[in-house]
Amino acid sequence: MNKVIIFVSLLFFIYWISPVQSGPKIGTRQIHLDFHTSEHIPDIGINFSKQQFQQALKTAHVNSINIFGKGCHSWSYYPTKVGKIHPNLDFDLMGAQIEACHEIDVDACVYYTVGLSANDAINHPEWCVREKDGRFNSLISKWDRNASADDPIPPFHWLFLCVNTSYHQHIMKQVEEICSNYPLDGMWFDIYQVDHLCYCESCLKGMRAQGVNIDDPVAVAAYNAQTMKKHQTELRELVHKYRPDALVFFNGTTAINSYNNFYHKMYEFNTMQDLEDLPTIWGGYDKLPIQSKFFLHAGYPITAMSGKFHKSWGEFGGFKHPNALKYEAASMISWGANCNFGDQLHPNGEMDMETYRNIGVAFSYVEKIENYGVGGIPVAKVAIWRSFDSAHDEGLSRILLERHVNFDVANGVEDLNQFDVILIPGIAFLTQFDADRINQYVKNGGGLIVLGKGALDKNSNKVLLDIGAEYVGNGIYDIDYLVVGKELNDGLVKSPFVNYDPCIRVKPDKDTKVLATIREPYFSRTFGKYSSHQNTPNRLQDAVHPGVIQNGKVIFFAHQLDKLYYEHGARLHRDLFFNALSLINKNPMVKTELPSAGRVSLLHQIDKKRYVVHLLYGPPIKRGDCEVIEDLPFLYNVPVQVDLPNKIKHVYTIPDMKEMQITNKEGKISVTVPEFQCHIGIVFEY
Repeated sequence: MNKVIIFVSLLFFIYWISPVQSGPKIGTRQIHLDFHTSEHIPDIGINFSKQQFQQALKTAHVNSINIFGKGCHSWSYYPTKVGKIHPNLDFDLMGAQIEACHEIDVDACVYYTVGLSANDAINHPEWCVREKDGRFNSLISKWDRNASADDPIPPFHWLFLCVNTSYHQHIMKQVEEICSNYPLDGMWFDIYQVDHLCYCESCLKGMRAQGVNIDDPVAVAAYNAQTMKKHQTELRELVHKYRPDALVFFNGTTAINSYNNFYHKMYEFNTMQDLEDLPTIWGGYDKLPIQSKFFLHAGYPITAMSGKFHKSWGEFGGFKHPNALKYEAASMISWGANCNFGDQLHPNGEMDMETYRNIGVAFSYVEKIENYGVGGIPVAKVAIWRSFDSAHDEGLSRILLERHVNFDVANGVEDLNQFDVILIPGIAFLTQFDADRINQYVKNGGGLIVLGKGALDKNSNKVLLDIGAEYVGNGIYDIDYLVVGKELNDGLVKSPFVNYDPCIRVKPDKDTKVLATIREPYFSRTFGKYSSHQNTPNRLQDAVHPGVIQNGKVIFFAHQLDKLYYEHGARLHRDLFFNALSLINKNPMVKTELPSAGRVSLLHQIDKKRYVVHLLYGPPIKRGDCEVIEDLPFLYNVPVQVDLPNKIKHVYTIPDMKEMQITNKEGKISVTVPEFQCHIGIVFEY
């Protein structure tokens, strides 16, 4: 008995003196420190100083950083026996950076390039992704084999490499070397782009063995996804063999503009989802909301990635204004994401302190609000059913964001009855199974708004959703016009207004109500017939097919209004959609009044028993090919009304923690924000 007591006591003592193995947390304030450094630059890391490196991270309030193991020139930044250390680096830079991070309690994840590796591509052409005709596949354009050494090379001009070759074994050996020798907190693997189809000898051999039709790009993409996911599986298992708690991420697998990423679930081997986005140059500030909602509901922690650069990755000497960084960081928290800003270390190894002072403006604010965003789950009564076509999904999302409609994503949600209205984008994408679920949801009393071909099967032959009409065919002219009835004309013109693409033609059922009619042009604009500079004017009579119809709680737009708004941005289209939504969205969870550049987000932090409404305002300005946020004007007396299922006990603002006066009418709580600049959060505790 005494021996048992002694043994148990010894075990307890060992446990007590041992460090707790809780694993690295995901940093809320991260840096992605690019270091793609040419062999033609001397004295790599010569000015690196542990103290200066640490001071930069402290100045910026950083708690996690991605540092480089191997960059896109194929050089490693530690003494490797598998790869090749940078020829002009004479010490273990990666090891020194990891040590510097851990001394100040900053997590250090190691970056390792996969899809782009310049010298590997030159030395191993058999590792390169090939076009169908055998040419090399490049990131932005066809690779010029005949270019001379003095010819200029475009930005982002790299050859792609294929992991379905012996390149995979090379990666495995080097990653094992890194993980077995360094106390890293994660591995960050870069450039996984399944849309770059590969016809190298290894892939052709594999496709022939599986009977894949190499003339079918869909089949080739599926094979590409299969080989890439096998590679991801083995890499993740290898990392966790040595570092069981390490974060693992494969960059490119969450890109919003890749249908194949979502169809093949290329992101499923990531332990967290980093949502890479440079809003200044990659299409604006409205990609993150729809991405964050999708991945949060899929059960992943998320990090929003932007950059300190004026333009894009790899830009030395480019800076965003601190106002822009603060807005972006507050936006990330508002959508439930951790924050990450990209930087690029100078080849001499010295951190640029101006960069970290600028980032510090943003991250010092994030420290005050991060607990009211990260870990929250979006909730709403309106939901988009994502098509994973970026133009349609982003177009619909922008309509909602600009009209301050709090929305969610319905994909993957088991109980659709939690939503009052589901929105279907204007591209044919639904399966019969999903259509049956949606039709049943409508029978259960749910509301539905369907755009264009979103009502049809993938072959655009028949109507899948109960819209109260049958499909007749595509439009026969190049454009058409809408004439809106009284139910939808609030704030709109009474004249016919143009649609830059024609609607599909449907024949309404006898009980279906027509809310807007179509006026067709006299003819399409051709060399044989044209009138004036642009589109042909409208006929004076309505066409037999309608523009907008209503069947109970189902409203159908014959136009792909989402893509029209994405490409043309006509306010009439946005406000028309909002008027239709208002007919069936009677009890939104959040109502507010902001300028169109304002944004609203509602997060539910269940463990903390609170809802948080985030308001944002930082209007972007188009300058050159960039969107720039410069001014952060104050907004005054902003009304906010919430309709929440819980009894609210306490309401206050963040970050100033001020109590708010509320009015409660029929269960709906109203507050007024006296003023705010850039961001404010309103906390509703229950």
